[in-house]
Amino acid sequence: MTYVGIYAMNGGNIYDLLQQRDYKNRLCGTDVDENGVVLPEFLAIVDLGLNRKCVASCPNATDTETLICKDKATIANLKGCSQGSDASNKDLLVVCSACFYSLDSHEILKYCTPKNGGVVRDVIKHAFDAFKTNVPDLSYLDTISQAYVYTENFVKDLYTARTAVFGIGVGGAFLSGFLFLFFIRIPGIMGIFIWTSAISIPTIFAALGYAFFTLQLNDVVFQEDDLFDENIDEIGKYSKPISYVFFGFAGFALLLLIFLRKRIGLAIGITKAAAHSVAAVPLSVLYPIFQILGFCTFMVPWTFYLLNLASMGERVENKKEFFILSDSYEITYPTYEYAQITQYGFWYLLFCLFWSSQFIIAIGEIVLAMCYSKWYFTVDKGGRIDTSIFSATRITLCYHAGTAAFGSLIIAIIQTIRAFVSYVQKKIQQAGPENQVANAVACCFQCCLACLERCMKFINKHAYIQTAIFGHNFCKGAKEAFFLILRNAARMAVVGLVSEMTMIVCKLMIVLLCSLSAFFTINNFYPDVTSVELLCIFVAFLSWFIADMFTDVLAMAVSTILQCFIADEEMFSGTGSHYVPKELDDFLKKVDADNATQRAAVAVPVSDPEESPLIAN
Repeated sequence: MTYVGIYAMNGGNIYDLLQQRDYKNRLCGTDVDENGVVLPEFLAIVDLGLNRKCVASCPNATDTETLICKDKATIANLKGCSQGSDASNKDLLVVCSACFYSLDSHEILKYCTPKNGGVVRDVIKHAFDAFKTNVPDLSYLDTISQAYVYTENFVKDLYTARTAVFGIGVGGAFLSGFLFLFFIRIPGIMGIFIWTSAISIPTIFAALGYAFFTLQLNDVVFQEDDLFDENIDEIGKYSKPISYVFFGFAGFALLLLIFLRKRIGLAIGITKAAAHSVAAVPLSVLYPIFQILGFCTFMVPWTFYLLNLASMGERVENKKEFFILSDSYEITYPTYEYAQITQYGFWYLLFCLFWSSQFIIAIGEIVLAMCYSKWYFTVDKGGRIDTSIFSATRITLCYHAGTAAFGSLIIAIIQTIRAFVSYVQKKIQQAGPENQVANAVACCFQCCLACLERCMKFINKHAYIQTAIFGHNFCKGAKEAFFLILRNAARMAVVGLVSEMTMIVCKLMIVLLCSLSAFFTINNFYPDVTSVELLCIFVAFLSWFIADMFTDVLAMAVSTILQCFIADEEMFSGTGSHYVPKELDDFLKKVDADNATQRAAVAVPVSDPEESPLIAN
């Protein structure tokens, strides 16, 4: 990436993107006009293409009688502006893209930005009405106008109620997350919730089947309507077969629940143990914040290289033609073209972005897995755990960075191929409707790549857990994880389903609590706020982000505890284990009783239970 950055800095100039250029690609405040006078420093809209002209100051009023125009030589060469020197026909000058009306504007970074986007639409409509012709589709200007108004009001409200918004959206979300961890560890609560949710599935199918079975379409109120008479009997034929299908689903779901009842019990215990492990290492909840900081650190040079590379483009003027009656007019707008080697540079920077972001995620997964596996293989779980986020990070970076780099490389390659396929799809769609077959093939290829990416992320995650527990390299960790998943496919599926249900409930609970708290707080203590609902939506967004971060950590804990439990079960089968947490102890005892074994999970001592042979150092 550094090589591409050096190439970009040598051939480009980031200031070219930041400097203000007019419709003739001249720098405002630096270059001179045709009379040798230095151009003013502000930029105002000068034509329908929203190109700009250097002006001395931004207009402070909207006036259709005052025009901001291009120079006479440019106007004379514009199509439809042959009489452009006649300034009395102002509407014609606007329509032929020679001038634009003066608009009341804000000055933002030297750009004169209209205060109301709706005014832009109104004045353009005014110009086309003069020719008694239809206005081009300008609905996007209404959208921009509304967005501008909402944004302005939102920023003011956010500043007014900033304490409540960020206090509840961030602090309240963290507090709600820890309360949820405590809540699901209460005996019986998790079991009641999971079993109620599980039993509701066949119940819903059975209810739908009963509804279709008893449905008599001939008795509906619209039976005499000619529109329905021809199809009523035909529709009625399918109601009972549909009901049988739903009854079949209900029966299958019920049998599946009976078959998986022990595994559901394991999944409940795993989830409760995972919640315990997260609570025992509370700093792990904040680890995604450290990952975000690391990603932002990477983005600083990456963005600098990207901007320099983007500045290497060559400006090209494009024209779009439209007609008013029999007269032809053009709108000119600029685009940029890049050399082939520069385009390769863009693709390489995109690959670096994918690889680095996946590497940061991989490091985080190994670190969290190491913390939670340490917790599992600690006998006295009520005491101090001999690891921390910082020591786990040090071990990961020193000994397992190659594992994270190799695993993230695979995902980055797949993501880059997907990005290239998306680029090809866009080109195919631009080529016209006659390329539907090629577009369909590209869509199928994109779908296959998306499935491959999901599978590889799943395998990578479990490979990193193997690395954290046993110290394997990536290939061996991926192999062990793959066969572990095959040996315990039913367990993995049920635990995944139960944990996913738990994560959804956790997110909804956190968002709901924070949003309601924000609504009542802002309503009662901030009367100057104009849109309470908009701030509540922002609080919901903040709390959802925190909740998602929280549940990602909890999901990693669930996967780690499950692998630790399986390793514990296989390593100490028939001898008992000192490491199994209390949340899973009852489950093991029930399994032992059902299988008529004599395993005593905590009765058989090991030589040195304080030192686990499973944890990678």
